Amino acid sequence: MTSASQNGAGQIVVVNGTSGSGKSTTCEMFQRRQDGYWMLYGIDHFTANTLPAKFGHHGPRASEGIEAVPVDPADPEGPLRWRFGPKGTAAFAAMHEWMAASSRQGLNVVFDHLLMSDPPVLQDLVRRTEGLPVLLVTLKPPFEVLERRVAERRMDKKIPVDLLGEDAARKIIDRLTRLRPWFYEEVYRNELADLTIDTSVHGPEEVCVMIEERLAEGPGTAFDKLRRTYAGA
Repeated sequence: MTSASQNGAGQIVVVNGTSGSGKSTTCEMFQRRQDGYWMLYGIDHFTANTLPAKFGHHGPRASEGIEAVPVDPADPEGPLRWRFGPKGTAAFAAMHEWMAASSRQGLNVVFDHLLMSDPPVLQDLVRRTEGLPVLLVTLKPPFEVLERRVAERRMDKKIPVDLLGEDAARKIIDRLTRLRPWFYEEVYRNELADLTIDTSVHGPEEVCVMIEERLAEGPGTAFDKLRRTYAGA
């Protein structure tokens, strides 16, 4: 019997990884494979469909929400990173509270995420899920594999050029390209997880099996350890 069934809380599975790691595909497949009731949500849907676009890093009010700024202020054309404004911080807190509230209602949740430590996304999620059963899974292929996968997706084909115009679309692609190195470094800064899987070696179905086998062993411990790590922060 897992901790989820013992205390009435639903199981949370957080799948962490950057774009191209396979986290969205894995979460969708995991949900389909389960006999039980599993809620599915994730960071891509949250940023693309839940947050108002004008407050996103391509929008005119990004400084209030999620802003893409130079990693090195002295190099404005170099790599970018995320910086949260007050609305961005509040939105991520609300998303984490949704995850925790779903678990407290006895609902299982599988969630794909970008667990960066600066801004303190990981720390916030760890704090808001205290007392709940969380399994942390990190999908981490080599950076060059991620670059190849993202290139094969042809982002230029997914951005509505007719709607935005060629100049705006080009700026969006450039911004996303300049964000990727920082995402890789920041999302994988935390090395503590219940499972860390190289998805250049293991496909989505294999990953799902590995998650199911780990859940069968009992509750995850990574979040409890992280909670102690951040207790004095």
